[in-house]
Amino acid sequence: MSKSHLELTQVGIDFPTPKGPFTALQDVNLNVKEGEFISLIGHSGCGKSTVLNIVAGLHQATNGGVILDGKEVTEPGPDRAVVFQNHSLLPWLSVYKNVELAVKQTSKDRSKAEIKDWVSHNLELVHMTHALDKLPSEISGGMKQRVGIARALSMEPKVLLMDEPFGALDALTRAHLQDSVMEIHAELGNTVIMITHDVDEAVLLSDRIVMMTN
Repeated sequence: MSKSHLELTQVGIDFPTPKGPFTALQDVNLNVKEGEFISLIGHSGCGKSTVLNIVAGLHQATNGGVILDGKEVTEPGPDRAVVFQNHSLLPWLSVYKNVELAVKQTSKDRSKAEIKDWVSHNLELVHMTHALDKLPSEISGGMKQRVGIARALSMEPKVLLMDEPFGALDALTRAHLQDSVMEIHAELGNTVIMITHDVDEAVLLSDRIVMMTN
C-alpha cells in the first residue's frame, strides 16, 4: 500500500438551527491509504454519514478539510462514487441504462462499443448480466443494490463511499453481497469507506475499523 491518498484533517461541521449552530462533527482526523477498506462504525447520530457526505463533496466542512491525491475536495466529483442504503436507481431506466448513464457522464471519450463493453463488464462484476433489460421495479432489493454498486464502480472512482449499503437487506442477501464486495475489492483494489452498524460486517470486510463516538 502506498502513501495516504485521502486525508481528513481537523474536519468539523456546524449546521444552522433556529437555536443557533449545531456542531455535528468536531476534530475528525483520518488518513486512508490507497486500496484500503475502512469501515466507520458508531451509534446513530454520531456523524458517520456526515463524514461520508463531506468526503463525497455533498457537504462543506466548516473547519478543516479533505484532501484527495493532493487536491482539496470542495464539491462532488467522479473520483468519488457513493452507494446509498436505498439503491437510488432511476425507476424508468433498465438495469443496463442505469449503469450506462453513469458511464456516459464520466467517460466522454469512449466509443459506443467501448461503453457497451464497459457497462457489461461492471454488471458482470456484480453478477447482474442476466437482468440487464429489467426495470428496477422488476428485481429484488439485493439485485438493485448490486446494480447501484456496478453503477458506482463503472465511474472508476478513486474512492468508493458506501453508506450502510446492505442495511435494508435480509441476512442471506446481505451475506451474498458482502461476498461480492470482497471479491470486487480483491480484484480492483479500490479505496473503500463504508458505514455500517454491524460490527461483524466491519470485521469481515475491512482492513481497518474506525469507531466514532457522540
